[in-house]
Amino acid sequence: MHENLHKFLLNFYDLGHINYIRKNHRGYRNETYKIETRKDNKKNHYILRYYRKGTLEERIKFEIALMHELIQQGFDISPHVILTKNHTAYAKLTEKTGNLTEDRYITICSYLPGEDKYNWIYPLCTHAELRDAGKVLAYYHSAICEWRGIDGWMSQRYIDKVFFMPDQWLSFAKNAGTSSFDQYFLDQFEFLYSMLCKIQFKNSYNEMPHLVIHGDYHPGNVKFQDGKVSGLFDFDWSNADLRCFDVAIALFYFCSVWNGIGAGNLLLDRIESFLGAYQEAAENISGIESLNKMELEHLPEMIHLSNLSLIDWVLGRFYTNDHAPDEYKDYLLHSVQVGQWMERSWDQLYKCILGQEFNLTSFKNSPLQPNKSNIDQVL
Repeated sequence: MHENLHKFLLNFYDLGHINYIRKNHRGYRNETYKIETRKDNKKNHYILRYYRKGTLEERIKFEIALMHELIQQGFDISPHVILTKNHTAYAKLTEKTGNLTEDRYITICSYLPGEDKYNWIYPLCTHAELRDAGKVLAYYHSAICEWRGIDGWMSQRYIDKVFFMPDQWLSFAKNAGTSSFDQYFLDQFEFLYSMLCKIQFKNSYNEMPHLVIHGDYHPGNVKFQDGKVSGLFDFDWSNADLRCFDVAIALFYFCSVWNGIGAGNLLLDRIESFLGAYQEAAENISGIESLNKMELEHLPEMIHLSNLSLIDWVLGRFYTNDHAPDEYKDYLLHSVQVGQWMERSWDQLYKCILGQEFNLTSFKNSPLQPNKSNIDQVL
């Protein structure tokens, strides 16, 4: 693979002599490589993104346009795209398997400064890094708030995707195999399905602020330097969606415990720090305001939705790609533990986010109260 990429780069890009191409194994959606080159007696580093099979060209154009907009708006900690010899923002590689041919796409971006210190499974950064990450998310929202995407690309909001998940999850369960992942999934299916049934569509979803969210804001997609975020990357999941859902995704990833004592817990002090930093920054920059009361009231539900989205990704990846059962069982276990914690601790989470006395009526109407009748209809 590296040899093919080497030839491809020489044909399509003017990067100079290629010293090495090294695969980054941290990503799941697309393949990522670090490239070192030498040109004019200077070493340069780049990131190559090799998009997975089936990626739509319009999707790539959307991501490139998003990164360009961020640069135009002065958000200078995101990567910029390196143009090909033909001055295009991406290149097309035609692969042939037997009698079939398929187009694959490649982009090359600048290499961001800082350290890859964390990932989505080991997310517990320092307090200073956590607060700065909250501020940077607000800066990102401010930079992108007026951008409406590009013609030819539109994807469903996550809240809308939830209502298609039950049939898919049920199909996975009916066709489950015998691996450790399959067995755990079947053992937990009733609880997992009940988590879906607790989301009911509300008109308020359409009333809250929307913008192009990052969609995967976690410590593995940012770089840190001297206690601050020095780079934000990986816009694979970016899409027009609810602003508060993007904040919820961040809280879900930055503040949850994956291992050891308290696995599955959301750390409320970390939620307060991240959310407080976001709110403070949003109040003092142009384009956006801090999360309003409606957004805050829906934020626990959006964290729940973040967990559902991760579960859907885990199930989809496992049952369409046949990945390592034990690895994906660990991912599913984490989401089950988070779901259980949220059922136990909804009132604490609600108070933490709203910063006011807990309203018992809101708790009784929360999306995490069991809706047994819906479960019985499918089991």
